[in-house]
Amino acid sequence: MRGCYHTEQAGCSESVRGFAWTSASVYGRPALTTPPASTTDLGADDARSTQAPSATKHSTGVRFGLIRALFIGSGFTGLVDQIGFSKYLSYVVGSTAYAVSAVLAAFMTGLALGAHLGGKLSNRVRRPLLAYGVLELIVGGAVAAAPLAFKALTPMYLGLIARAPDSLLFASVVRWLLAVLFVVIPTIAMGATLPLLSRVVGSDLNDDPQGNAEKERRLGKLYAANTLGGALGALIAAYWILPLLGLSGTLIASAIGSAGIGLLAMSGGRKLEAPQLPEASAEERDGVGLLLPTLAFASGGLVFACEVIFTHLLALIIGNSAYAFGLILAVFLICLFAGASVAPRIHARFGSAALPIGLAAAALGMAITLPAWDRLPMLFGGLGAHVTSFAGREAIRAGAAFLILVVPTTLMGLTFPLLLQRVAADPRVGAQVGRLTAINTLGAVAGALLTGYLLLPKLGSERALHSVVWVFGALALVTLPAVARSKARQRTGTLAAACAAIALPFLFPAWNLARLTSGVNVYFEGWQKPDEVLFLREDVHGGVTTVTKKDDLYTLYTNGKFQGNNGHEMQAQYAFAHFPSMFVTHWDRGLVIGLGTGTTLGTLNGYPWKHLDVVEISPAIAEAAHEYFGGVNDHALDDPRVQVHFDDGRNYLLVRAEKYDFIGMELSSVWFAGASSLYSKEYYQLVKRHLLPHGIFQQWVQVHHMENHTFARILNSLRQVFPHVALFYAGGQGVLVASEQPLRASRARSDELSERPGVRRKLEQGAQLVDLLKYLMLTGKDLDSYIADEAARSDVPLSELVSTDDNLFLEYATPRGNVLPWGHRQLLLDEMSRHQSADATAALIAP
Repeated sequence: MRGCYHTEQAGCSESVRGFAWTSASVYGRPALTTPPASTTDLGADDARSTQAPSATKHSTGVRFGLIRALFIGSGFTGLVDQIGFSKYLSYVVGSTAYAVSAVLAAFMTGLALGAHLGGKLSNRVRRPLLAYGVLELIVGGAVAAAPLAFKALTPMYLGLIARAPDSLLFASVVRWLLAVLFVVIPTIAMGATLPLLSRVVGSDLNDDPQGNAEKERRLGKLYAANTLGGALGALIAAYWILPLLGLSGTLIASAIGSAGIGLLAMSGGRKLEAPQLPEASAEERDGVGLLLPTLAFASGGLVFACEVIFTHLLALIIGNSAYAFGLILAVFLICLFAGASVAPRIHARFGSAALPIGLAAAALGMAITLPAWDRLPMLFGGLGAHVTSFAGREAIRAGAAFLILVVPTTLMGLTFPLLLQRVAADPRVGAQVGRLTAINTLGAVAGALLTGYLLLPKLGSERALHSVVWVFGALALVTLPAVARSKARQRTGTLAAACAAIALPFLFPAWNLARLTSGVNVYFEGWQKPDEVLFLREDVHGGVTTVTKKDDLYTLYTNGKFQGNNGHEMQAQYAFAHFPSMFVTHWDRGLVIGLGTGTTLGTLNGYPWKHLDVVEISPAIAEAAHEYFGGVNDHALDDPRVQVHFDDGRNYLLVRAEKYDFIGMELSSVWFAGASSLYSKEYYQLVKRHLLPHGIFQQWVQVHHMENHTFARILNSLRQVFPHVALFYAGGQGVLVASEQPLRASRARSDELSERPGVRRKLEQGAQLVDLLKYLMLTGKDLDSYIADEAARSDVPLSELVSTDDNLFLEYATPRGNVLPWGHRQLLLDEMSRHQSADATAALIAP
């Protein structure tokens, strides 16, 4: 089965896609704290005390609490918007790591540009809160128009990509350009918000030490509030909003929210004027120097590198459903919120030593948690009999993520607020914030891409974390000379912490890879330790791909999830090829989406195909199939008729013009984040366009851990596109076969095919191909009866009993089925058996 990795890329799809907004809601909206005597000097503890007080300013009547509440709302809606935009774009440009990276770069381009422009304009805007309200209205309008813009995006993408469909560079540029067009307006508006608001949160305060201290406190709260809003958005969107409203409904609701925030801000902003500033000199414009921008870039790069690695690992440890990624993002943001909340107090306590202490603490916090990563999976083992509810298991996943992230991520949350404290009391704080925020955002992009494409594949997650620890420690040492000489204890403590952090990775034992990749989180079952982990690859394309050995049994896993083996699963995977082959009448060109162990492909090679295209998202899967499963797949990848394409299956069909006699699919479980887009009505329509009139479509379908209503939705989504559908059940697995033409298995053709050597040895002894019709579960009027019965029972119109790209039903319904016991499969089979008729099999047989 295919290593479907639509969630980490998440690998980077979801770790990069899912966190693209983080840099806006967190790194791009930093807490600004204490001013320096010089913006190029990280010392100067007594800067505030030497500033001359100014005349008292009178309150404008706009409470800071209102501004903070509005910014919580901005973080919430911004996170929801990012999720929605990413899902829409994945339908067009695909879910490969390259496609998701292009989307990420587009998001960050807009945010960085917005921060830069917002900083430039902040000094000239008389009513910044009013301008902030206008920006939120712009965001709301752009988000509301997104579903309509998406419809125009697809033909533009296809027209451009057709010019060089095989060029990765050209495709990446096209994806980036179109993503920029799609998100440029809202992301620029989002990126400009903090530079504007930084002008007004202290506009009613004096410019004396006491007033500056209050400005720092307020700006710290503002940053934390936005981070908290993002965390709530990630959590509530995953568990309630998206499942309830679907994709377009969610964006409309978010647009209304942004508009409401904008109107409230505009109402209050009419009363609030920021002090007017004289034109800045060239020296003042450049006064931030080189050190702060350098540290801002490094901070963004390091924190984003960490979240890519953390998400990569947590997808392996707690799961990679859409819920799991929502949890990971929410926990990450909550921890950053905690760090941001205490940053002002850290600075008040340690003064000029706060930044080096924060960097050293982040390095040490990450280092001391290193030994816990490969032990964390054992938290799930054997709990299935005790924690049987979906909510209970999700709570355990959240607890596991929190346990491993709370120390390092909270301490990382100190870094950027402590860094940007140096410009907090600058009269042109908006411009300084805009510049540093833009630089930090660019650093985040660099960190994400460098980690995903270089550190993870070359070093693996363990050594990649070691590298991040060492860089944090090195930055602590670099900034240590800026600490005031009067703070000798802090200098010594920071030096000791940084050196300890750098040394610890050398002292800890290497991770137990078998335990780390056990996958016990899926069904909360016990772990059967393998004899050996033969193969392990980490990358942004396929996550963590492993091959384990237990006696003579080799098993392939993706992110700890079973994909196939050379034992009991082989008969089922032979059947995945045999069932549709009964109905194939032309053998010119076939397409297989999802390689897995290659067993199904090897079985298809036994038939008289002239050419077979294989689409697999992960090169590591192909490497494992070739190296460890060549014996069971008959060395299928060496067959000259086979051509492998490393791509997202849906995007491959979207951009190609070829038509096929056969299209077969073996994905990983439907509950993997993003996998449901390959079971939607729109996807089946795309498949149909690539089949010749006599063409046959085959798809593996999960029967275990599946609710009756959910299964009926899958069948009806396919049935509404193809007039002829048959469901087979063998070896505990479901196989769907569909066509525009009636499904008829010719006995004569079956007898001829059954005698081919590559087919004969993969059939039951003495059986003919047509004999596999005994595994037929539902077809024709029986299948329609089953679907209609479920529609009536659930009171859902038949036309709406489908999963679509918009309603995302399977994305959020199928993970809930994982709490069902294995025996529940029999209840589903019994329900379908009630609709079987005696003559169904005979109707499929032809002379």
